Amino acid sequence: MHSHLQGHPGIIQAIKHLERLNPDQFEIYYENRIATKIDSKDQKVDSLSRSEDVGISIRLIKDKKLGFSFTTSLDSQSIQNAIETASEIANWMPEDPYHSLHSFGSSVYPSVDNFDTQGLKVPLADKISLAKSLEDQCRKADPRITSVRLASVSENSTETFLIDSQGETVQHKNTVYTASVTCKAESQGDSQVGSEFSFSNYLDNLEINSVAQLSAQWAIELLGARTPPTLRCPAILRNSVVADLLEFLSDSFSAEQIDKGRSMLAAKLGQMVFSEQVTLINDGLRPGGLGTTPFDAEGIPTRRVHLAENGFMAGILYDTYHARKKGETPTGSSVRGIKSPPSIGLSNFYMQAGRKSFHSLLDGISEGILITDLMGVHTANPVTGDFSLGASGIMIKNSKLTYPVRGFAVAGNILEVFRRMTDISNDIRFFGRIGAPSVRLSEISVGGS
Repeated sequence: MHSHLQGHPGIIQAIKHLERLNPDQFEIYYENRIATKIDSKDQKVDSLSRSEDVGISIRLIKDKKLGFSFTTSLDSQSIQNAIETASEIANWMPEDPYHSLHSFGSSVYPSVDNFDTQGLKVPLADKISLAKSLEDQCRKADPRITSVRLASVSENSTETFLIDSQGETVQHKNTVYTASVTCKAESQGDSQVGSEFSFSNYLDNLEINSVAQLSAQWAIELLGARTPPTLRCPAILRNSVVADLLEFLSDSFSAEQIDKGRSMLAAKLGQMVFSEQVTLINDGLRPGGLGTTPFDAEGIPTRRVHLAENGFMAGILYDTYHARKKGETPTGSSVRGIKSPPSIGLSNFYMQAGRKSFHSLLDGISEGILITDLMGVHTANPVTGDFSLGASGIMIKNSKLTYPVRGFAVAGNILEVFRRMTDISNDIRFFGRIGAPSVRLSEISVGGS
Protein backbone atom coordinates (compact mmCIF):
# COMPACT_ATOMS: atom_id res chain seq x y z
CA MET A 1 0.00 0.00 0.00
CA HIS A 2 2.89 2.36 0.78
CA SER A 3 5.45 1.12 -1.76
CA HIS A 4 6.21 4.65 -3.00
CA LEU A 5 7.12 5.61 0.61
CA GLN A 6 9.99 3.08 0.81
CA GLY A 7 12.49 5.95 0.92
CA HIS A 8 10.66 7.43 3.92
CA PRO A 9 10.80 4.86 6.74
CA GLY A 10 9.89 7.51 9.33
CA ILE A 11 6.61 8.23 7.56
CA ILE A 12 5.72 4.54 7.31
CA GLN A 13 6.33 4.35 11.08
CA ALA A 14 4.14 7.41 11.56
CA ILE A 15 1.28 5.76 9.70
CA LYS A 16 1.57 2.63 11.85
CA HIS A 17 1.71 4.67 15.07
CA LEU A 18 -1.35 6.70 14.06
CA GLU A 19 -3.23 3.53 13.15
CA ARG A 20 -2.48 2.17 16.65
CA LEU A 21 -3.81 5.38 18.23
CA ASN A 22 -6.91 4.94 16.05
CA PRO A 23 -8.24 8.52 15.80
CA ASP A 24 -11.42 9.09 13.77
CA GLN A 25 -9.34 10.65 10.98
CA PHE A 26 -5.71 11.59 10.46
CA GLU A 27 -3.54 13.27 7.85
CA ILE A 28 0.24 13.40 7.40
CA TYR A 29 1.73 16.29 5.42
CA TYR A 30 5.33 15.95 4.21
CA GLU A 31 7.39 18.72 2.60
CA ASN A 32 10.98 18.79 1.39
CA ARG A 33 12.24 22.10 0.03
CA ILE A 34 15.74 22.56 -1.39
CA ALA A 35 16.83 26.13 -2.13
CA THR A 36 19.95 27.56 -3.76
CA LYS A 37 20.58 31.32 -3.90
CA ILE A 38 23.39 33.09 -5.74
CA ASP A 39 24.17 36.79 -5.23
CA SER A 40 26.52 38.56 -7.63
CA LYS A 41 28.22 41.86 -6.81
CA ASP A 42 31.02 43.44 -8.84
CA GLN A 43 31.09 40.29 -10.99
CA LYS A 44 32.03 38.14 -8.01
CA VAL A 45 29.94 35.68 -6.01
CA ASP A 46 28.93 37.83 -3.05
CA SER A 47 26.91 35.06 -1.42
CA LEU A 48 26.09 31.46 -2.21
CA SER A 49 23.70 29.52 0.00
CA ARG A 50 22.04 26.13 -0.20
CA SER A 51 19.46 24.94 2.28
CA GLU A 52 17.20 21.96 2.71
CA ASP A 53 14.09 22.19 4.88
CA VAL A 54 12.19 19.00 5.52
CA GLY A 55 9.49 18.01 7.95
CA ILE A 56 6.09 16.53 8.53
CA SER A 57 2.98 17.80 10.24
CA ILE A 58 0.15 15.77 11.69
CA ARG A 59 -3.54 16.57 11.92
CA LEU A 60 -5.95 14.22 13.61
CA ILE A 61 -9.56 14.29 14.75
CA LYS A 62 -10.88 12.47 17.81
CA ASP A 63 -14.48 12.93 18.92
CA LYS A 64 -14.84 16.09 16.78
CA LYS A 65 -11.69 17.59 18.35
CA LEU A 66 -8.74 18.62 16.16
CA GLY A 67 -5.08 18.19 17.12
CA PHE A 68 -2.08 19.52 15.19
CA SER A 69 1.66 19.10 15.61
CA PHE A 70 4.80 19.12 13.46
CA THR A 71 8.44 18.09 13.48
CA THR A 72 11.39 19.12 11.31
CA SER A 73 13.32 16.04 12.42
CA LEU A 74 12.41 12.78 10.70
CA ASP A 75 13.91 10.36 13.22
CA SER A 76 11.36 7.92 14.60
CA GLN A 77 11.30 9.35 18.13
CA SER A 78 10.62 12.92 16.92
CA ILE A 79 7.81 11.70 14.69
CA GLN A 80 6.32 9.66 17.52
CA ASN A 81 6.51 12.70 19.84
CA ALA A 82 4.74 14.87 17.23
CA ILE A 83 1.93 12.32 16.85
CA GLU A 84 1.45 12.03 20.61
CA THR A 85 1.47 15.83 20.94
CA ALA A 86 -1.23 16.14 18.27
CA SER A 87 -3.29 13.52 20.09
CA GLU A 88 -2.86 15.26 23.45
CA ILE A 89 -3.79 18.64 21.97
CA ALA A 90 -6.96 17.10 20.51
CA ASN A 91 -7.94 15.90 24.00
CA TRP A 92 -7.97 19.49 25.26
CA MET A 93 -9.60 21.20 22.31
CA PRO A 94 -13.34 21.96 22.22
CA GLU A 95 -15.63 19.77 20.14
CA ASP A 96 -16.48 21.25 16.75
CA PRO A 97 -18.83 19.43 14.35
CA TYR A 98 -17.32 21.20 11.33
CA HIS A 99 -13.87 19.60 11.66
CA SER A 100 -13.23 17.10 8.87
CA LEU A 101 -10.26 15.86 6.86
CA HIS A 102 -10.50 15.20 3.14
CA SER A 103 -10.33 11.61 1.85
CA PHE A 104 -8.07 11.68 -1.18
CA GLY A 105 -9.49 8.52 -2.72
CA SER A 106 -12.77 10.37 -3.35
CA SER A 107 -11.16 12.94 -5.68
CA VAL A 108 -9.92 13.09 -9.24
CA TYR A 109 -6.83 15.28 -9.55
CA PRO A 110 -5.85 17.38 -12.56
CA SER A 111 -2.48 16.87 -14.23
CA VAL A 112 0.07 19.62 -13.49
CA ASP A 113 3.67 19.58 -14.74
CA ASN A 114 5.86 22.37 -13.38
CA PHE A 115 8.99 20.44 -12.39
CA ASP A 116 12.17 21.27 -14.34
CA THR A 117 14.24 18.08 -14.24
CA GLN A 118 16.69 19.52 -16.80
CA GLY A 119 17.10 22.82 -14.98
CA LEU A 120 18.12 21.04 -11.78
CA LYS A 121 20.89 19.27 -13.73
CA VAL A 122 22.42 22.51 -15.06
CA PRO A 123 25.83 22.98 -13.39
CA LEU A 124 26.10 25.50 -10.56
CA ALA A 125 28.78 27.38 -12.52
CA ASP A 126 26.22 28.13 -15.25
CA LYS A 127 23.73 29.47 -12.71
CA ILE A 128 26.46 31.68 -11.21
CA SER A 129 27.11 32.98 -14.74
CA LEU A 130 23.41 33.89 -15.01
CA ALA A 131 23.61 36.02 -11.85
CA LYS A 132 26.77 37.74 -13.13
CA SER A 133 25.13 38.33 -16.51
CA LEU A 134 22.09 39.86 -14.81
CA GLU A 135 24.34 42.29 -12.93
CA ASP A 136 26.36 43.10 -16.05
CA GLN A 137 23.33 43.72 -18.28
CA CYS A 138 21.72 45.96 -15.67
CA ARG A 139 24.89 48.04 -15.33
CA LYS A 140 25.14 48.43 -19.12
CA ALA A 141 21.44 49.23 -19.62
CA ASP A 142 22.02 52.99 -19.26
CA PRO A 143 25.05 55.21 -18.54
CA ARG A 144 23.20 56.72 -15.56
CA ILE A 145 23.24 53.36 -13.73
CA THR A 146 26.16 53.85 -11.33
CA SER A 147 25.91 50.72 -9.21
CA VAL A 148 24.14 47.41 -8.91
CA ARG A 149 23.44 46.70 -5.27
CA LEU A 150 22.65 43.04 -5.72
CA ALA A 151 21.84 40.66 -8.54
CA SER A 152 20.40 37.31 -7.48
CA VAL A 153 19.37 34.06 -9.09
CA SER A 154 17.67 31.39 -6.99
CA GLU A 155 16.44 27.85 -7.49
CA ASN A 156 13.75 26.20 -5.35
CA SER A 157 12.70 22.58 -5.64
CA THR A 158 9.78 21.37 -3.51
CA GLU A 159 8.29 17.93 -3.00
CA THR A 160 5.05 17.59 -1.04
CA PHE A 161 2.72 14.75 -0.31
CA LEU A 162 -0.28 14.09 1.86
CA ILE A 163 -1.41 10.76 3.31
CA ASP A 164 -4.90 10.16 4.74
CA SER A 165 -6.35 7.63 7.20
CA GLN A 166 -7.12 5.17 4.39
CA GLY A 167 -3.52 5.17 3.21
CA GLU A 168 -4.37 7.20 0.09
CA THR A 169 -1.69 9.67 -1.00
CA VAL A 170 -1.41 12.72 -3.25
CA GLN A 171 2.00 13.91 -4.34
CA HIS A 172 3.51 16.78 -6.32
CA LYS A 173 6.95 18.18 -7.16
CA ASN A 174 7.65 21.63 -8.54
CA THR A 175 10.53 23.97 -9.24
CA VAL A 176 10.69 27.77 -9.20
CA TYR A 177 13.56 29.90 -10.50
CA THR A 178 13.79 33.61 -9.71
CA ALA A 179 15.99 36.46 -10.89
CA SER A 180 16.06 39.81 -9.09
CA VAL A 181 18.21 42.91 -9.24
CA THR A 182 18.39 46.31 -7.51
CA CYS A 183 20.35 49.17 -9.04
CA LYS A 184 21.04 52.86 -8.48
CA ALA A 185 20.81 55.62 -11.09
CA GLU A 186 22.45 59.04 -10.65
CA SER A 187 22.15 62.29 -12.58
CA GLN A 188 22.71 65.97 -11.73
CA GLY A 189 23.05 65.32 -8.00
CA ASP A 190 19.97 63.13 -7.73
CA SER A 191 19.95 59.38 -7.18
CA GLN A 192 17.13 56.85 -7.42
CA VAL A 193 16.86 53.12 -6.86
CA GLY A 194 15.06 50.62 -9.10
CA SER A 195 14.27 46.95 -8.54
CA GLU A 196 12.85 44.20 -10.74
CA PHE A 197 12.37 40.45 -10.59
CA SER A 198 11.04 37.55 -12.62
CA PHE A 199 10.19 33.93 -11.92
CA SER A 200 9.55 30.77 -13.88
CA ASN A 201 9.07 27.05 -13.23
CA TYR A 202 11.75 26.44 -15.87
CA LEU A 203 15.30 27.78 -15.82
CA ASP A 204 15.34 28.29 -19.61
CA ASN A 205 12.36 30.64 -19.36
CA LEU A 206 13.92 32.99 -16.80
CA GLU A 207 13.95 36.46 -18.40
CA ILE A 208 17.36 37.76 -17.32
CA ASN A 209 17.57 40.48 -19.98
CA SER A 210 14.09 41.86 -19.27
CA VAL A 211 14.76 41.99 -15.51
CA ALA A 212 18.00 43.92 -16.08
CA GLN A 213 16.43 46.43 -18.48
CA LEU A 214 13.34 47.10 -16.36
CA SER A 215 15.30 47.54 -13.12
CA ALA A 216 17.36 50.25 -14.85
CA GLN A 217 14.23 51.82 -16.34
CA TRP A 218 12.48 52.08 -12.95
CA ALA A 219 15.56 53.74 -11.41
CA ILE A 220 16.00 56.23 -14.26
CA GLU A 221 12.37 57.29 -14.64
CA LEU A 222 12.25 59.02 -11.24
CA LEU A 223 15.50 61.00 -11.59
CA GLY A 224 14.83 64.69 -10.99
CA ALA A 225 11.45 64.04 -9.42
CA ARG A 226 9.66 66.96 -7.76
CA THR A 227 6.50 67.36 -5.70
CA PRO A 228 3.26 67.55 -7.67
CA PRO A 229 0.53 70.13 -7.00
CA THR A 230 -2.46 69.15 -4.86
CA LEU A 231 -5.27 68.10 -7.18
CA ARG A 232 -8.06 65.67 -8.00
CA CYS A 233 -7.44 64.20 -11.42
CA PRO A 234 -7.67 61.10 -13.59
CA ALA A 235 -4.96 58.56 -12.80
CA ILE A 236 -3.31 55.47 -14.20
CA LEU A 237 -2.08 52.83 -11.79
CA ARG A 238 0.86 50.77 -13.02
CA ASN A 239 0.29 47.01 -12.88
CA SER A 240 2.66 46.63 -9.91
CA VAL A 241 0.51 49.09 -7.91
CA VAL A 242 -2.70 47.29 -8.90
CA ALA A 243 -1.08 44.04 -7.71
CA ASP A 244 -0.43 45.58 -4.27
CA LEU A 245 -4.09 46.65 -4.06
CA LEU A 246 -5.27 43.19 -5.18
CA GLU A 247 -3.11 41.51 -2.55
CA PHE A 248 -4.68 43.70 0.12
CA LEU A 249 -8.18 43.02 -1.23
CA SER A 250 -7.66 39.25 -1.50
CA ASP A 251 -8.15 38.59 2.23
CA SER A 252 -11.69 39.92 1.95
CA PHE A 253 -12.66 36.95 -0.28
CA SER A 254 -11.71 34.50 2.49
CA ALA A 255 -14.65 32.74 4.14
CA GLU A 256 -12.72 32.83 7.42
CA GLN A 257 -12.22 36.62 7.30
CA ILE A 258 -15.88 37.09 6.34
CA ASP A 259 -16.90 34.82 9.24
CA LYS A 260 -14.79 36.85 11.67
CA GLY A 261 -16.13 40.21 10.48
CA ARG A 262 -12.75 41.24 9.05
CA SER A 263 -13.74 41.51 5.40
CA MET A 264 -14.63 44.56 3.30
CA LEU A 265 -16.87 42.23 1.26
CA ALA A 266 -19.02 40.69 4.00
CA ALA A 267 -22.65 40.21 2.82
CA LYS A 268 -21.78 41.53 -0.66
CA LEU A 269 -21.98 38.27 -2.64
CA GLY A 270 -24.00 38.86 -5.81
CA GLN A 271 -23.79 42.65 -5.44
CA MET A 272 -22.13 45.14 -7.79
CA VAL A 273 -19.01 45.97 -5.76
CA PHE A 274 -16.46 47.01 -8.40
CA SER A 275 -16.41 48.70 -11.79
CA GLU A 276 -18.07 46.60 -14.49
CA GLN A 277 -14.60 46.42 -16.08
CA VAL A 278 -13.33 44.28 -13.19
CA THR A 279 -13.22 40.47 -13.29
CA LEU A 280 -11.15 38.72 -10.59
CA ILE A 281 -10.10 35.06 -10.69
CA ASN A 282 -8.22 32.68 -8.39
CA ASP A 283 -6.87 29.88 -10.58
CA GLY A 284 -4.87 27.06 -9.02
CA LEU A 285 -4.32 25.50 -12.46
CA ARG A 286 -3.03 28.52 -14.41
CA PRO A 287 -0.06 27.40 -16.57
CA GLY A 288 3.21 28.87 -15.28
CA GLY A 289 1.66 30.19 -12.08
CA LEU A 290 3.66 30.36 -8.86
CA GLY A 291 0.69 28.85 -7.00
CA THR A 292 -0.17 26.18 -9.59
CA THR A 293 -0.59 22.70 -8.10
CA PRO A 294 -2.99 19.77 -8.59
CA PHE A 295 -4.18 19.91 -4.97
CA ASP A 296 -4.30 22.44 -2.15
CA ALA A 297 -2.92 22.14 1.39
CA GLU A 298 -5.82 19.89 2.43
CA GLY A 299 -5.63 17.63 -0.61
CA ILE A 300 -8.65 19.21 -2.30
CA PRO A 301 -8.29 19.36 -6.12
CA THR A 302 -7.46 22.91 -7.20
CA ARG A 303 -9.58 24.73 -9.76
CA ARG A 304 -10.45 28.10 -11.25
CA VAL A 305 -12.77 30.23 -9.10
CA HIS A 306 -14.39 33.46 -10.33
CA LEU A 307 -14.46 35.87 -7.39
CA ALA A 308 -15.76 38.91 -9.28
CA GLU A 309 -17.39 39.07 -12.71
CA ASN A 310 -17.98 42.35 -14.53
CA GLY A 311 -18.04 44.16 -11.19
CA PHE A 312 -20.27 41.71 -9.31
CA MET A 313 -18.88 39.75 -6.37
CA ALA A 314 -19.24 36.19 -7.66
CA GLY A 315 -17.39 33.93 -5.24
CA ILE A 316 -15.79 33.25 -1.87
CA LEU A 317 -12.71 31.15 -1.08
CA TYR A 318 -13.51 28.17 1.17
CA ASP A 319 -11.44 25.60 2.99
CA THR A 320 -12.99 22.36 4.25
CA TYR A 321 -13.94 23.76 7.66
CA HIS A 322 -15.74 26.91 6.50
CA ALA A 323 -17.36 25.08 3.57
CA ARG A 324 -18.94 22.59 6.01
CA LYS A 325 -19.96 25.42 8.31
CA LYS A 326 -21.74 27.28 5.49
CA GLY A 327 -23.01 24.27 3.54
CA GLU A 328 -20.73 25.11 0.60
CA THR A 329 -18.09 23.24 -1.40
CA PRO A 330 -14.36 23.74 -0.70
CA THR A 331 -12.69 25.74 -3.48
CA GLY A 332 -9.22 24.16 -3.23
CA SER A 333 -7.86 27.36 -1.69
CA SER A 334 -5.86 26.20 1.35
CA VAL A 335 -2.18 26.98 1.81
CA ARG A 336 0.27 25.84 4.47
CA GLY A 337 3.83 25.21 5.55
CA ILE A 338 5.17 22.50 7.83
CA LYS A 339 4.81 24.59 10.97
CA SER A 340 1.19 25.67 10.62
CA PRO A 341 -2.12 23.99 9.81
CA PRO A 342 -3.85 24.81 6.52
CA SER A 343 -5.53 28.19 6.14
CA ILE A 344 -7.39 29.93 3.31
CA GLY A 345 -5.02 31.58 0.85
CA LEU A 346 -4.31 32.34 -2.80
CA SER A 347 -3.10 30.18 -5.63
CA ASN A 348 -2.89 32.53 -8.66
CA PHE A 349 -5.16 35.53 -8.01
CA TYR A 350 -5.48 38.02 -10.82
CA MET A 351 -7.52 40.69 -12.55
CA GLN A 352 -8.49 39.75 -16.08
CA ALA A 353 -6.62 41.86 -18.63
CA GLY A 354 -8.37 44.32 -20.91
CA ARG A 355 -7.71 44.89 -24.61
CA LYS A 356 -6.15 48.35 -24.59
CA SER A 357 -2.41 48.97 -24.70
CA PHE A 358 -0.84 50.73 -21.74
CA HIS A 359 -0.20 53.89 -23.80
CA SER A 360 -3.82 54.11 -24.96
CA LEU A 361 -4.81 54.55 -21.29
CA LEU A 362 -3.23 58.01 -21.55
CA ASP A 363 -5.59 59.12 -24.34
CA GLY A 364 -7.77 62.09 -23.44
CA ILE A 365 -6.09 62.94 -20.12
CA SER A 366 -5.31 66.67 -20.21
CA GLU A 367 -3.91 66.64 -16.66
CA GLY A 368 -3.41 63.51 -14.60
CA ILE A 369 -0.88 61.23 -12.95
CA LEU A 370 0.64 57.80 -13.44
CA ILE A 371 1.15 56.20 -10.02
CA THR A 372 4.26 54.01 -10.18
CA ASP A 373 4.52 53.19 -6.48
CA LEU A 374 2.21 53.23 -3.46
CA MET A 375 4.05 52.76 -0.18
CA GLY A 376 2.58 50.71 2.65
CA VAL A 377 -0.65 49.44 1.07
CA HIS A 378 -0.78 46.80 3.84
CA THR A 379 -1.41 49.61 6.37
CA ALA A 380 -4.85 50.43 4.88
CA ASN A 381 -7.85 49.66 7.11
CA PRO A 382 -8.72 45.98 6.40
CA VAL A 383 -12.43 46.40 7.23
CA THR A 384 -13.26 49.81 5.73
CA GLY A 385 -10.53 49.90 3.06
CA ASP A 386 -9.61 53.54 3.85
CA PHE A 387 -6.02 54.55 3.15
CA SER A 388 -3.62 57.49 2.98
CA LEU A 389 -0.30 56.47 1.47
CA GLY A 390 2.92 57.97 0.22
CA ALA A 391 3.40 57.66 -3.52
CA SER A 392 5.60 58.39 -6.50
CA GLY A 393 4.76 58.67 -10.17
CA ILE A 394 4.87 60.65 -13.40
CA MET A 395 2.63 63.59 -14.33
CA ILE A 396 0.45 63.32 -17.43
CA LYS A 397 -0.13 66.39 -19.63
CA ASN A 398 -2.13 66.31 -22.84
CA SER A 399 -2.09 62.50 -23.04
CA LYS A 400 1.70 62.29 -22.56
CA LEU A 401 3.95 61.32 -19.68
CA THR A 402 5.96 64.39 -18.65
CA TYR A 403 8.02 64.81 -15.44
CA PRO A 404 8.48 62.48 -12.44
CA VAL A 405 6.98 63.30 -9.04
CA ARG A 406 7.45 61.95 -5.52
CA GLY A 407 6.89 62.90 -1.88
CA PHE A 408 3.10 63.18 -2.16
CA ALA A 409 0.18 61.38 -0.56
CA VAL A 410 -2.73 59.56 -2.17
CA ALA A 411 -5.86 59.15 -0.04
CA GLY A 412 -9.02 57.20 -0.68
CA ASN A 413 -10.73 53.86 -0.24
CA ILE A 414 -9.62 50.54 -1.77
CA LEU A 415 -13.13 49.56 -2.91
CA GLU A 416 -13.69 53.04 -4.31
CA VAL A 417 -10.47 52.68 -6.35
CA PHE A 418 -11.83 49.43 -7.86
CA ARG A 419 -15.16 51.17 -8.57
CA ARG A 420 -13.43 54.00 -10.44
CA MET A 421 -11.59 51.78 -12.91
CA THR A 422 -12.73 52.95 -16.34
CA ASP A 423 -10.18 51.17 -18.56
CA ILE A 424 -8.00 48.12 -18.11
CA SER A 425 -4.81 47.50 -20.06
CA ASN A 426 -3.60 44.27 -21.68
CA ASP A 427 -0.22 44.44 -19.88
CA ILE A 428 -1.02 41.83 -17.20
CA ARG A 429 1.94 40.39 -15.33
CA PHE A 430 2.32 38.31 -12.20
CA PHE A 431 4.07 39.52 -9.07
CA GLY A 432 4.37 36.21 -7.26
CA ARG A 433 0.85 34.82 -6.84
CA ILE A 434 -0.84 38.13 -7.79
CA GLY A 435 -1.48 39.08 -11.42
CA ALA A 436 -2.49 42.57 -12.52
CA PRO A 437 -2.78 44.81 -15.57
CA SER A 438 -2.41 48.59 -15.44
CA VAL A 439 -5.70 50.47 -15.02
CA ARG A 440 -7.13 53.94 -15.53
CA LEU A 441 -9.17 55.63 -12.78
CA SER A 442 -11.76 58.35 -13.34
CA GLU A 443 -10.12 60.35 -10.54
CA ILE A 444 -7.85 60.20 -7.52
CA SER A 445 -6.95 62.62 -4.73
CA VAL A 446 -3.30 63.76 -4.78
CA GLY A 447 -1.92 65.68 -1.80
CA GLY A 448 1.17 67.56 -3.04
CA SER A 449 2.67 71.00 -2.57
